Amino acid sequence: MEPLLQPAPLDSARFGIQVARARHAADGDADALIQQIRQSSADLIILRTDAGDSRLVTALQQQGEFVIHADTLVYHGMSLHEGAGCASPDVRCATATDSAVIAAIAAASFQGYRSHYSANPLLSQDLVHKGYIEWSQSRLDESNDLSSTWVVCDGERVAGFATCDQLGSTVDIVLNAVDPTFERRGHYGRLLNHLIHHYSARSFDRLIVSTQIWNYGVQRQWAKAGLRLHAAMDTYHLDRRLKRQAGPAAS
Repeated sequence: MEPLLQPAPLDSARFGIQVARARHAADGDADALIQQIRQSSADLIILRTDAGDSRLVTALQQQGEFVIHADTLVYHGMSLHEGAGCASPDVRCATATDSAVIAAIAAASFQGYRSHYSANPLLSQDLVHKGYIEWSQSRLDESNDLSSTWVVCDGERVAGFATCDQLGSTVDIVLNAVDPTFERRGHYGRLLNHLIHHYSARSFDRLIVSTQIWNYGVQRQWAKAGLRLHAAMDTYHLDRRLKRQAGPAAS
């Protein structure tokens, strides 16, 4: 059977439990995924489904799984064409020497940020926060041609960053943030427009980015730059530890 449920080694190491992940499209094999979930020994399963499609989750609840609706993730994107965006002299590729300042920006920007991890009462919020710092460092390996990190500067100081993955002819902005000290100075817009210009000039076809549905401010920035909402996913946590705490009545 195709392994629809995949181990999540980074989450497992961070939280000290066995974590697995799955992404289920509306036309996917729900029965096969349910079977794999039922057979899994994972403490926590992070499941994403097409937004508004509750059939899989309802079936899991009927079979005794303890399910938390953790968040809704929205995806925005735009087609790229030559001449799109605007290059900025304040934006450059990051190097390993930027590691500490990028980590500091992530620490400041994501303090208290409400992600799907935040909805789970059994996950340490300190570890969730450290996860964002770890994530901000994940594309600084200059030997990886398919990933990159960019920074936007305010004079001599790094004010924000964005990490990107190349997926065929698409570029995905994986994580981005501006230091709260430098907010409302146009830095995020300059960074975003530079990325649009850079990847358009290199013949990429599409740019995509995602965030939690409640994060309205950044979505307004994306709309201003020409990105449009094109998909949404609901995130659920199936945490067997919660079920064990609840006792037999949850079965």
